[in-house]
Amino acid sequence: MNRSYGKLLLVVAVFSGIVFAAYAAAAAEMGGMQGHQHPMAGPELAAKPDEVKAVISTVPKEISAGRPATLLFSLSDASGKPLENLSVHHDRLVHVIIASRDFSVFAHIHPEDFGPITPSMKKTARYPVRFTFPRGGRYIIGIDFASGDRNFSRRFLVDVSGEPRTGPARKDLAREKTFGDLAVSFSSVPERITAGNEATLTYLFRSEGQPVTDLEPYLSAPMHLAIIPADLSRFIHTHGELPGMMAMGHQGHGHDMTMHMRVPDRFGPKVEVHVVFPAKGLYQIFGQVGHKGSVTDTSFMVEVE
Repeated sequence: MNRSYGKLLLVVAVFSGIVFAAYAAAAAEMGGMQGHQHPMAGPELAAKPDEVKAVISTVPKEISAGRPATLLFSLSDASGKPLENLSVHHDRLVHVIIASRDFSVFAHIHPEDFGPITPSMKKTARYPVRFTFPRGGRYIIGIDFASGDRNFSRRFLVDVSGEPRTGPARKDLAREKTFGDLAVSFSSVPERITAGNEATLTYLFRSEGQPVTDLEPYLSAPMHLAIIPADLSRFIHTHGELPGMMAMGHQGHGHDMTMHMRVPDRFGPKVEVHVVFPAKGLYQIFGQVGHKGSVTDTSFMVEVE
């Protein structure tokens, strides 16, 4: 699975250098274009009166599999004014997570991946990314951003036309998998995870039968994780910790509030994740860890009682 994810991210990265100029123009002119707005999905993400609001617009209006699309995220405060005071968290202003309904497609991208953040983007609080959805079907798009000392998560659902199409998620509770050159053992304490109670997820990394001790930070964290239920009703973006590392944040608003971590240049073979699953059901857990100058994607599923 890592190989397919890696290819997907590589295609996005290579393509970004070609399209950035056009994409930046699209961001500046989106207000006058026939973009399609997708409202936030899910009652748990309804903005409170004192919170920021987020809207996603797409160009083209109808997204088709295999064709590049611009996704524009517009952020505003409670009064409707552009949210200008975004804070950098984990090295980026806005984190964008994309996953297909069957979890065969996953991407973690940022506006900065396609070029510098411009003064116009900051002033209008409009942040674009480019993505080519490889299959038709439903996708969840989650974004994380920070304003002042508060983090926010928002979730959107988009439907993509075309073939081949994604199906429903398949139950896969395997605990030993290989991603690229990393063999990963996944476990949880307690073994039976229950909704509303904290669980500790542990990743043990090996290569050629030996513990891996040269893992590297990715975006200022030992590991980035996106946790998504099979019904796409929620989105949690959280971060791993090293065994014994004191948590420097707490979970809130459905995602990790950790703003900064002091992570050694090399570590391993274990990474821990502390998470509270809010409801029963199947959850897909996408993880990303740095190793030998690249990012390895992992994917495991848990069933929460």
